[in-house]
Amino acid sequence: MKKFSPLFLGGLLFFALLQLIPLQNIHAQSSRSGVTIRVTVNGTPTDFTEGTCGFGYALFGGFPSEELCAPIAWAHDVIGQDSIVCDSIPVGSLTGKIGLVRRGGCTVAANGAFAAKSFNAQRAGALAVFVANNSSVATQTDCSIQTAGGTSSTVTVPVFFLSRQMTNFINTAITGGQTVEVCILPPTVLINSAFYPAQNVQTPASQIATDTMGFSANITNTRGVELTNVVVSAKVESAAGAELYSTSLTIPTLAADVSDSLFQLPGLFVPNLPVGDYVFHYSTTSDPDGQYSIRHDFRDGFKVTNNLFAKDDNVGTHENITALRPGTLPDAGWAVGNLYVMSSGAQDDYVVRTVEFSHAVNAGTVPINEVGADMFLFKVNDDVAADWNLFEGTDFLSPSFEWIGTGSYEAPANAANFQLQQVELIDLVNALPGVPVAAGDTYVLAAFYPDSNNVVFNTFDFDVEAAGPEGINTLSYSTQWFLGGFSSGCCAILRMYIDLATITDEHQLPEASMQVFPNPIKDVLNLGVSLDKPTDITITIAEISGRTIRIEDKQGVTNETLTYQLPQLASGTYLARLATKEGTLTKKFVVQK
Repeated sequence: MKKFSPLFLGGLLFFALLQLIPLQNIHAQSSRSGVTIRVTVNGTPTDFTEGTCGFGYALFGGFPSEELCAPIAWAHDVIGQDSIVCDSIPVGSLTGKIGLVRRGGCTVAANGAFAAKSFNAQRAGALAVFVANNSSVATQTDCSIQTAGGTSSTVTVPVFFLSRQMTNFINTAITGGQTVEVCILPPTVLINSAFYPAQNVQTPASQIATDTMGFSANITNTRGVELTNVVVSAKVESAAGAELYSTSLTIPTLAADVSDSLFQLPGLFVPNLPVGDYVFHYSTTSDPDGQYSIRHDFRDGFKVTNNLFAKDDNVGTHENITALRPGTLPDAGWAVGNLYVMSSGAQDDYVVRTVEFSHAVNAGTVPINEVGADMFLFKVNDDVAADWNLFEGTDFLSPSFEWIGTGSYEAPANAANFQLQQVELIDLVNALPGVPVAAGDTYVLAAFYPDSNNVVFNTFDFDVEAAGPEGINTLSYSTQWFLGGFSSGCCAILRMYIDLATITDEHQLPEASMQVFPNPIKDVLNLGVSLDKPTDITITIAEISGRTIRIEDKQGVTNETLTYQLPQLASGTYLARLATKEGTLTKKFVVQK
């Protein structure tokens, strides 16, 4: 069973530029609440859901346990009659209504402007509060949403943050004198959490088949009455919404008191996916109970990359990026590591030349441009049990690890908090750049913050907790290794890129095994593969240095033309490489723009 490290107890870094968002709290409004907001104008309903072009949630306020339907009205404060409502709102002016307030700054107490506005509206009788986004900053669009931050034990009504698009839809109806009713509809069956079946948030195309994906979800009956024909579904979809895999579980009767209970869905998905963005999509349905039966849709993204392993999606693009360090700082330093598994199906040999990580510091400690860190790549030895039993508690240079690569980081002069920083790894055997990684083996990439750098925070992405072997993703080290990492156990921003080990053909396949055409190319490369019998192959497209651009594994190939869209390549010379168990064949091609 995964254990959680005590290291995180003193670990949160608060920072000015990004808003710190705590992990999901099911006792307050939360992301993935499953709520649908139905706006009915002159009898015609339009549904809005949480997310882009819809609405965001609040870190405070109540959660609707049943349908809440009411007319909606702009709130106006006593001073200035402004809908920013920094001042009190006339008592009773919002009784029985949903209060609509404008986003905007107020000089308020430390609990935050959003909480103050919401409390004013609640005190005026509002049953719920909608904060309308009226920001005109360049980074915001009509579809932008955000979390309404702040704290309040006195705001008990639901609070949501509306996008400009949703706000304009409602306001147009109000100002046009139309009849507007709003219903806040909680899901009939809530997905409290869903299993994230991929081992990594980003996985190279040549390695993705290592993940055999199963699906499960924790669900709650929100109605408090027995529900029938409850269906929990899981899909894998392309970014465009095309269904690639589907499974479902039908629960004939879901008892009234089922709360946050685990249900396993049948079937496994063994992915063989090209580079691109994908989505895990969970949903629930049931027989209607009452007037409404609202399904809950729950989505998480994952990426198939050319050559990048990562437990995060992208630094700074989501609200759950934060930074952690041990609560008690060991004098010698501390470390954090991510677990990565190489596919057993790759036919070529690869190395790790480049790794990335992200860190941050508090003001008054080490200047961000003076931070130093050491990078380690460990191969996990075969003596580690499948469930990692007896590993926890070992030293940094554990006997269960083979130290195979290292790199030294010194911050550049223009370093800033939360930037991605790159480090070149050196092979400990030959002291040359590039550390060999073998098919089927497991590795730990670790960042060590030594001595006076022990005050540095490593950045983490809490958007999802990737599955990982035996549920292990991020490990942490102070005086010993802990398998649980920090807090939820996921996920340190520690990335590694895999590149070709060599661009020479030690055991060369016949020239006719692969033809490159046309040559030169502009955007599209064709490879004509011709083999004597069905053969498992790996195709690698790389820079002339061996840095990979595209990797693809294919099974049972005899005669086939493979086509690759490569519009991103600049003019120059590149490599196309065919690898089988019998050998390799590498050919050059030229891009002319």
